[in-house]
Amino acid sequence: MVNMSAMKKESLQVSAYSRRLKDNMKSILDNYAEILKAAKVTDANDPDAVSDAGLAHIENEIEVRAAEGLSKLVSDLKENMILNDFSTINQSTTNRISELKELKSQKEDEITQLYSQPRELRTSL
Repeated sequence: MVNMSAMKKESLQVSAYSRRLKDNMKSILDNYAEILKAAKVTDANDPDAVSDAGLAHIENEIEVRAAEGLSKLVSDLKENMILNDFSTINQSTTNRISELKELKSQKEDEITQLYSQPRELRTSL
């Protein structure tokens, strides 16, 4: 039962991260498009061009906030992986221990074979 609860919590967390990513990326793309629209100036004396420049400034601020949100999301993901991914770390450690035990066993076999050979053969090696 505890395992199901942990899986549900992890699933909710992943969907929250996914939603945050989608929202931030949509905000960046929308604001970038608006900045490009505002950057098109057909007539420098047009009073609307000045107000479009002000809108571009606002859009830039919104885009910066969205980029900061993405940065925070990356930070949260890293923190989550470091703090909550013990099973992967444990599995990696277990795999490495078994690899080292196999290597130790191979080396011990080689040593045993070396000492089981006649003395003359050992000294010639």
